[in-house]
Amino acid sequence: MNTKTAMQKKQLRFSAFILMIALIIVLLTDSVFYHFTKSMLTSQLEERMQLIADNVAVSIKLSKTGQSYVENLIGVNLRTASVAAQYRLNPDIEKVSNEELVQLSKELMVDHITLMKRSGDDIIGYKSSDPKEINLSTKGWSHDWFKAFNQLLDTTNANVASGQTLPHYWSGPLNTSSSNPQYVDKWGYYYDGTTNYIIDPYVHDTYYNEYQEKTGVDSVIQEMVHNNTNNGAKEISIFNPPIFLKQQEQYKQEGYTWFADREILFGSYTMKDDRDREYVQEVMSTKQRKQFISTLDGKQYLKMFIPLQLDFPVVVGLTADYEQVQASLRQQQTSLLILIVSTAIVAFIIVFLSIRLINRNKEAAVESIQEVYIENIDSLFRSMKEQRHDFNNHVATISSLVYFKQYEELQKYTNEFIGETTALNDIIQINVPALCAIVQSKVIQAVERKINFQHEVENLNRLQLGALKATDMVKIVSNLVDNAFEAVSHSGKASDLEVKLIGRIENKQLVFEVINNGLPIPENMQNKIFEAGFTTKASSGKNSGLGLHIVKKIVDTYHGSIHVKSDDDQTRFQVAIPV
Repeated sequence: MNTKTAMQKKQLRFSAFILMIALIIVLLTDSVFYHFTKSMLTSQLEERMQLIADNVAVSIKLSKTGQSYVENLIGVNLRTASVAAQYRLNPDIEKVSNEELVQLSKELMVDHITLMKRSGDDIIGYKSSDPKEINLSTKGWSHDWFKAFNQLLDTTNANVASGQTLPHYWSGPLNTSSSNPQYVDKWGYYYDGTTNYIIDPYVHDTYYNEYQEKTGVDSVIQEMVHNNTNNGAKEISIFNPPIFLKQQEQYKQEGYTWFADREILFGSYTMKDDRDREYVQEVMSTKQRKQFISTLDGKQYLKMFIPLQLDFPVVVGLTADYEQVQASLRQQQTSLLILIVSTAIVAFIIVFLSIRLINRNKEAAVESIQEVYIENIDSLFRSMKEQRHDFNNHVATISSLVYFKQYEELQKYTNEFIGETTALNDIIQINVPALCAIVQSKVIQAVERKINFQHEVENLNRLQLGALKATDMVKIVSNLVDNAFEAVSHSGKASDLEVKLIGRIENKQLVFEVINNGLPIPENMQNKIFEAGFTTKASSGKNSGLGLHIVKKIVDTYHGSIHVKSDDDQTRFQVAIPV
C-alpha cells in the first residue's frame, strides 16, 4: 500500500469519525428538542384546559346568581299560587279531595299541589294531586326543611339558612324530588293560620332547564366544546362528587346540598376511563389539579381534573385531544429530520469536496517537491557522470603535475576536486527528500558561486511532515540560504565566503539556523528586514525584498518564532517551528 492511498484512507476514516460525532450530537439535540417541545406543547394544552376550567367556574358562579334570581321569581309565583289556592280550597283538609287538587293545579299552572299537616312528631303530605306525595314523611329531610315547616305551622316566619323566606311563606332551593327522583323541583310552602294545613304548590325544573340551556353552564360548555375547536377540549364534565364517589350520606352529614342525585351536574360524560374515580377522589382530597394521558378508541387524550369550591364541592373534568400535540410533534420532527438530512448531505458534500481540494493541493505540493527533488537528483547524477567522464582528464592532469613536480598546484587542484566530490556525496546522507532536494540545489549553487556551504542536519528521521508543511520547510530553508548567499556575495570579500545550514529537532521543535560571515545587519534595521519589499542590498533587479517576509509569514502561520543576531563576525538566523 503506497503512502498516498494510506493517507487517503486515514483522511476518510477521520472524516467518517467527524461525521459520526456530528450525527450523535444531532441525535442528542433532536432528542432534547423532542422532549422539550413535547413538554412545552403539553404545558400549553394544560394551560388552555385550566383557562377553560376557570371560565366554567365563572359560568357556574354567574349561573348560580342567575339561578337564584330565577328561583326567587319562581318562588314568588308559587306564593301567589298558594294564596290563590287558599281562596279556592276549604280550610279543613278533610274536606278537600285529591281530585280537586288536580284540577286546581291545572288552573294555577303548577305541576302539583300537596297539602301537608302534622302527624305526631312528623309532618306528612296528606292530600295531593300527585299520589306519590300522599303520606310522604318529611321528618328525615334536611334539618332546614323540616325546621321551616314547623316554624310555619307555629305561625312564625321561617328562619333557616337556606331557601327563600316571605311572609307566611318559605320556598326551598331546587332539589331532587323525594317522591320522584327523576325530577328536580321547586317547592313553595304557605301557611297563615287560616287553614289546618300547609299549602305546597311545586313545579318541575322545566323553566329552570330552559334558562340553563340558553344562558347557563351547559350553554357555555356547549360553546367551548362544539363551537370553539381551537382550544382542544373534546368533553367537559362537572362531577358531583357525593354521587359520583358514592359518598352521599357523608356529604349530607356535613350539611351540603346539591341539585340532584346525578353524577354529572353539567356537561356530558361519555369519554370514560377506569381511573376517573380515583383521580376525582385524589383531587377532592388534595385540592390540587391532577391529569393523566388516556387512550380511548385508539386515540390519546389528556384528562384533567380541577377542584372548584363553590357553595358545594365540584370537580371540573376536561378531556382534551392529545393527538394535536402528537401531530404537532410529528410535524416538527419531520421538518427537523428533513433539515438534518439536508444539512448532513450538504455537510458530506462540503467535506468530500474539501478533502478532494486538500488532496489536490497536497498532491500538487508533493508533485512540486518531487519535481524539485528529481531535478536536483538528475543534476547530481549528471555531475557524477561528468566527474566520471572527466576522470581520465583529472588523472592525466594530476599525473602531469606530479611529473613536472608542481606540487603546490597539485595540492590546490586535488583539494578543489575532492571538496566538490565530498559535497556531492554528503548531500545524499540527508534523509528528508524535500530538504535533500533543496540542499542539493544550494550545494550546486554554492560551488558555482565559490561559496563554502556547509550543512549539518541531525535526527530528522523522527520528523513527521505533511506535504504542505514540507513545502513550507523548503520555502524557509531556500529563502534563508539564498539570503545568506546574497549577504556573503555582496560582502566585498574575494574568498572565505562561508554559509552554514544547521537543522535539528529540539524540545519538540524543528529548528533551522543559517549562519553567514557577510556584512552585519545594523541593529536599527533588524526589525525591518521582515517587511515586504525591504532589502539592504543595492537594487539589481534580482532582489525583491520578499524572501525574509515570506519566511516570517510561514513561521507565524505555524505559531513559530524567528530570531536574528548579527555582529562583525557573523549573522545568524534561527527559525523554530512546533512539530
